[in-house]
Amino acid sequence: MNESTKNTNRNRDNNTKRGYIIAIAVAAVIIIALLVIIIKMPKGGPSRPVPTEKVVILSPIVTETQATPEVTAAPTEAPTEVPTPVPTEVPTPTLEPTPDPTPTQAPPTVTPSPKPRIVGGKTSANPAYEGKRLVALTFDDGPQVGATELMLDVLKKHGAKATFFCVGTQLSYGPAAEITKRAAQEGHQIANHSYSHPAFGKLTKEEILYQRDTNAQLIEKITGKAPTCFRVPGGGRGQTVRETIGQPIVMWDIDPLDWKFLNESHLKKYAEENGISYSEAESRWIDIILFEGLHTDLDGEYIWSPPVAEEMKHGSILLFHDIYPASAKAVDRLLTYLEENYGNYVYLPFDDFILTENDTVIPGKVYLTMWRTYPSD
Repeated sequence: MNESTKNTNRNRDNNTKRGYIIAIAVAAVIIIALLVIIIKMPKGGPSRPVPTEKVVILSPIVTETQATPEVTAAPTEAPTEVPTPVPTEVPTPTLEPTPDPTPTQAPPTVTPSPKPRIVGGKTSANPAYEGKRLVALTFDDGPQVGATELMLDVLKKHGAKATFFCVGTQLSYGPAAEITKRAAQEGHQIANHSYSHPAFGKLTKEEILYQRDTNAQLIEKITGKAPTCFRVPGGGRGQTVRETIGQPIVMWDIDPLDWKFLNESHLKKYAEENGISYSEAESRWIDIILFEGLHTDLDGEYIWSPPVAEEMKHGSILLFHDIYPASAKAVDRLLTYLEENYGNYVYLPFDDFILTENDTVIPGKVYLTMWRTYPSD
């Protein structure tokens, strides 16, 4: 082989080796580039382009083999088409209720009273007695044969209901029990005024209880109902009396002093001194008490006793005695006058009278009017 041929073969071998080296280098570069790309690639496949529109994703059930895609929503307008990933199993989405800012239960509705309670108003605050003046007529010291029956006739005539504070010794006399039973049957309240009408300020607790309980048993035996209120003889209202009685104690704000001026002895004396008949004396003193008023001495004190007709106000408690026929006639004249001049008076038994504008009748309280009590609230 000549020298030229050898050189040619040597050059071809060198070119071949150079080509192998270049190919290997290119392959190495490609492999290194692929490795770099693979290393930088995020797990789970190639990254998706971030959408520029707002995307709403309904989260499917994620299985162990399925990763949750990381999606960042841009605060732009709502998309016209919402891409929805296809889960292996489409769940029914559970919608959580939106909290209601208002309470789940409406507060109770307070219905206002049809008419506000007015303590000491000119007429009743009870809608059932709108425009009416309520008064409690009360009668002490009976029953008295003749006088109490006349008083019952007067009350029936005027459609009035009253409270009779009965004394036990009076109840035990003759037909008095039947008179009291009649009063109860006609809708009047029978109340306790002690058994024998002593001065309570001088009694022990045991004696007070005897006066209360003995008479209460008599009243319940006659009427079938135990008395629910008490009037102390003479109007006593001391703490010992209040605590021992243990019932509402009824006083008054209008006292006509009929016991002083309408008793038979006073009227006979007045008739003789003025040369007039007994009936004229009786009529004269009824007018003085009801319409004129008078100055008089009472328990050593000089007082003014105002005319009863002018004192008759809504909420008043009026005291009379049903042991004098003249007192029954005075009540008749008074109620007739009020009917003819006002026409809006209503007369109720004490308990009903108090409860028209009060929640309860309070034991131990001394009632001076519908609202005024002692000790004061």
